[in-house]
Amino acid sequence: MERGLVNGNPKKRKMGERDGDDDDAGVRKRRMFKILLPNETSVDLTVPNDENKLSIGDFINLVQKKYLEVWKKSESMRKKKDINWKSSGLYLEDRNDNKIRNVIDLNNFTPYKRHILRLNDGSANVVETFENMWDLTPDTQLLLELPEEYTFEAAIADLIDNALQAVWQNETNNRKIVGVQVTKNKIIIFDNGPGMDDSNENSILKWGKMGASLHRLSKSDAIGGQPPYLMPYFGMFGYGGPVASMHLGNRTCVSSKTKKVKKVYQLYLDREDLIKQSNPEATWKATGGIREPSRNEIDNSQGSFTKNDDLSAKGKTITPIQFQVNCVDLTEVQGGEIATTNLHSCNGPEFVLQLHMKRLQDHGSREFQEANARLRFVYFPFTEGKESIDRILENLTADGYMIRESFETFSRVSVRRLGRLLPDARW
Repeated sequence: MERGLVNGNPKKRKMGERDGDDDDAGVRKRRMFKILLPNETSVDLTVPNDENKLSIGDFINLVQKKYLEVWKKSESMRKKKDINWKSSGLYLEDRNDNKIRNVIDLNNFTPYKRHILRLNDGSANVVETFENMWDLTPDTQLLLELPEEYTFEAAIADLIDNALQAVWQNETNNRKIVGVQVTKNKIIIFDNGPGMDDSNENSILKWGKMGASLHRLSKSDAIGGQPPYLMPYFGMFGYGGPVASMHLGNRTCVSSKTKKVKKVYQLYLDREDLIKQSNPEATWKATGGIREPSRNEIDNSQGSFTKNDDLSAKGKTITPIQFQVNCVDLTEVQGGEIATTNLHSCNGPEFVLQLHMKRLQDHGSREFQEANARLRFVYFPFTEGKESIDRILENLTADGYMIRESFETFSRVSVRRLGRLLPDARW
């Protein structure tokens, strides 16, 4: 969003008068705003483009009028502290901390796109969370698709898949990190992907709003000839954000930041509140926030790169994504499936088959469904009278890992999707 501050006094025009190049085919464009208020509430405001510029006083009058309309209907709003509408220190602030004190130029705000502005009334208290900041009303059709059974493992996998889709959008030589931290009362999943903010194209709202994913309508574009093949459009389960997080716990906080924006945007989900609003007539409103990034968040979003899957010429198990659990890189753990397999596999060149598959979508249709896959063959040598797989099973058992397979039943094939091993895909 461009800088909203304009110097000088606006040139007034008559109501309804418009510049010739301002509207397409004479259709009046509207500017839409989400105004974050100093008493931890927020209101939506739509401003017709009757005038190109408004004084800060006129704009705040529109905000106050809208606030009073909502205030009369909202019990929670009436419990909040009063806003000092008569303060001489009233001003607006955009997401880049640009202060608007005199005039707001509507031409600096793209029509039909919701822009977030913060209203300050001169109070010393710094507000970071705002009631009803995000509208999560789900698409009706998607509600009908919700699974009857959804396991803990499926929910974790869904959230990790979201993180994987994000980091695969990083540039080739950029580090890709997915981290999971588990404590007694909390699960944290972190990724260093491009991030989200309040913009239409990268909105954090799409994380929490079912059916609003940027990738849902792009599955036909997800056919590629280079790893990871399905990037970044396919989800294994497809219910992502709200369903997965609410299955794991009663409350969720999503924090995200893009390179273009200084602030961290936050979305809060509360299971009880969403259930109360789950009837077809209701809208889902969620609390949001804006804050400064922490030092830990800054440090974890930068650093060296990890090689992409298709750049390795060795037969060992490699990790195109750096996975961390409780801040420990899984490849650095002594023992375990990856390290033990590496120890007993051959370090020679790979044997790789590239597969392209297609089939007719429906009987009589001329449209094809297409997919790509790659088979990588790794040699496990026969040493000291034993198969390497036998040694792998023995070492894993000795290290305390529960291995149910024997040499005869042990899976010779592992399947990874976007870098994540699929433990159920074994044959």
